[in-house]
Amino acid sequence: MAAAAAATACPAPPPRSLYRGVALAAPVRRRAGDIPVLIEFWASWCGPCRMVHRIVDEIAQEYAGRIKCYKLDTDDYPQIATSYSIERIPTVLLFKNGEKMHSITGTLPKAVYVRAIEKSISDSEQ
Repeated sequence: MAAAAAATACPAPPPRSLYRGVALAAPVRRRAGDIPVLIEFWASWCGPCRMVHRIVDEIAQEYAGRIKCYKLDTDDYPQIATSYSIERIPTVLLFKNGEKMHSITGTLPKAVYVRAIEKSISDSEQ
């Protein structure tokens, strides 16, 4: 989860793994209120997931305080992946106020993730 940060503050820590699925992940998408929540679904054996990991780590630092980022290993928590209809990884879901706003599957340019985040943030600020 990213910590609040100002322009001069230290960079945020990378996203945390969802230990024990954070009570099956349902509270995660609601806990931030109107702050968008990004959840990356991945597995350790997935090569493309490593590339998305780097993107999500960068996003967590760049958007510290504006979004909350989490990572969930689908091998550890297949029931959670199934509950979100995750069929392929890497998949990134973006929630706002507990509702899924965006779903991005595969390894795509960082700009794709940023556009989805910016839209969610601008919707939050209105």
